[in-house]
Amino acid sequence: MKLGARTLKTGLAIAIALYLTHLAGITYVTFAAISAVFAMQPSVKRSLKTLKDQTIGNLLGAGIAIGAFLTVGNSFVVIGIAAIILIAILNRFRLDSVIGLATVTLIVVMMTSEDSFMLYALLRFSSTMIGILTAFIVNTLFFPPRYEEKLYHVVDYATTEILKWIRASVRKNTEYPFLKKDLKWVKKQMEKMDFYYSLFSEEDVYFRKTRFQNLRKVVVYRQMISTTKAAYNLLKTIHNNENAFNNFPPELRILIRERLETLLSAHEQILLKFNGRVPAGSVNFIANNRSLRKEFMQSFFDEASTEENIKDDYLQSNSVIHIMSSILNYEEYLEHLNALVTSYKGNHWNPSSDISNIENVEQ
Repeated sequence: MKLGARTLKTGLAIAIALYLTHLAGITYVTFAAISAVFAMQPSVKRSLKTLKDQTIGNLLGAGIAIGAFLTVGNSFVVIGIAAIILIAILNRFRLDSVIGLATVTLIVVMMTSEDSFMLYALLRFSSTMIGILTAFIVNTLFFPPRYEEKLYHVVDYATTEILKWIRASVRKNTEYPFLKKDLKWVKKQMEKMDFYYSLFSEEDVYFRKTRFQNLRKVVVYRQMISTTKAAYNLLKTIHNNENAFNNFPPELRILIRERLETLLSAHEQILLKFNGRVPAGSVNFIANNRSLRKEFMQSFFDEASTEENIKDDYLQSNSVIHIMSSILNYEEYLEHLNALVTSYKGNHWNPSSDISNIENVEQ
């Protein structure tokens, strides 16, 4: 069993919300605990948005409940109609994430007795707001979310596996069913990358001192993820055109292996450069090998335009084009990533921010 920071913070927020509600003399402490659970989010920015949305939702819920109760009563039909109106308004303003808690507020307020209606509505709303505010404060001050390390290691681990498979594929050392299974795993890792990236991009937004540096790093990570996806697409293309690739002339296969080895080595070293393990001015051999690119592309064009492939087996010609375009696309992403990492390390690098703890990182 693993207890993460968010789990601990949720429990802490519940305890503090219950204590504060009890300290304020509010008997409806349950609502504070429930709202604290709903308000706890994976990032500070999302907590702030939840705080705003939940406040609006609860104000609307309490307001509609009070208005309906004072005008037409609190029969079951009236409560249902009031809930419909509330949900429609929340959907109209794209506040569907707070429909549950806001509707609960409306129902419990309208179900109270007439004598203590206004007091109950005020206490219910106050209890809910205590829970929401407590969750926001706890999430901001106690173990604030830091997703960069998780993001980096997911990218690094998935990229390493992709590069291994590419090297094995161009040497015809892969088993089709195993690679097919691993491609599904890589796809899940890329979904995890996007998730961590969305959370990381929301960090430190409200702190001026680190805002610009954080934004530069966000740009680098975005390109890093895009480059990993380009490598995945290359691997998938080679996998889907395995038979055609194996029938390429030996000279072309050797040329592809040599070109890809250059690109794969560059990818590995760019990641090391970003992490401070390789000098910022290194990894220039992508550009230094431009003279070989003309020969590389010409070999592809020659194979794709051979009379045999055009007349008898157009699928072979298409496979040549698909593989070539995937390699060139991967190369373009690598060059852009290399330029961004070099610029970042030269202008905004803080050695203390390097990620060095490779072990014990959640994958």
